[in-house]
Amino acid sequence: MTTTSPFATRLTRALRERVRSLADLSRPEGPAFLAAAVGTEVAKATEFGPLEKLCKPLIVPAALTIALRDGRLSPVDTALLSATGAAYTTGDVILMLGGGHASRSSTRLVSGAAAFGVGHLALGGLMLRSGIRFKPVQLAVHGVIAGAAGAVLVSEGRENAPLAAYGGLLATLSALATSVDRRSGPAASVLAVAGPVFLLSDSLILARRKTEGGTALARALDVGVIDTYATAALLLLTGTAAAARAAGRSA
Repeated sequence: MTTTSPFATRLTRALRERVRSLADLSRPEGPAFLAAAVGTEVAKATEFGPLEKLCKPLIVPAALTIALRDGRLSPVDTALLSATGAAYTTGDVILMLGGGHASRSSTRLVSGAAAFGVGHLALGGLMLRSGIRFKPVQLAVHGVIAGAAGAVLVSEGRENAPLAAYGGLLATLSALATSVDRRSGPAASVLAVAGPVFLLSDSLILARRKTEGGTALARALDVGVIDTYATAALLLLTGTAAAARAAGRSA
């Protein structure tokens, strides 16, 4: 007979509650997030650029609105969370206008990564401010992942060094997010999923760059990137906000 750990139970419940909240018509930001994500998926599946340009830049702002309206935050916490949302949206626009996931321009990809990096730093700062601390096992696992990915990128060309550095930063954020524990409250447990899903999303972008455009595989990868990115952004923003609220209540 198998048993479920208390953390796994809290995580499952928190994920279910988050999914239910997206369909709550009394709070328009949830349906707006779904509409933006689904619209971007359709745009990627059909390769219809105008729809992507309309929908994709709305994904993170809608997720940010959900995170902010879940409850009161301090001015500093609100500023850090908003800075994250602004940086992620900037990164989205940079990549979207440069050929999207199919772009083979290292300069464009590095620019987008830089914008996302600013967001990761702001969000990581908020996690630390909320009392989340790195766990050795999480650091070790993510260190191996970042090291392997970085080695592969640099082996393909020295111009990929900034992308390898970005991968290390994202892996560090994921290590911190997956270090969340019960002290941050049940709603923050979604961070344990958010970090790895973001890593998966960026891994799919790298795979997409090596795939021939117009193929079924290319479209599937494009949709997969959006699925994982939208999920990660929502859970990172709402989970970190929940941790900040829990820290504020215990202060």
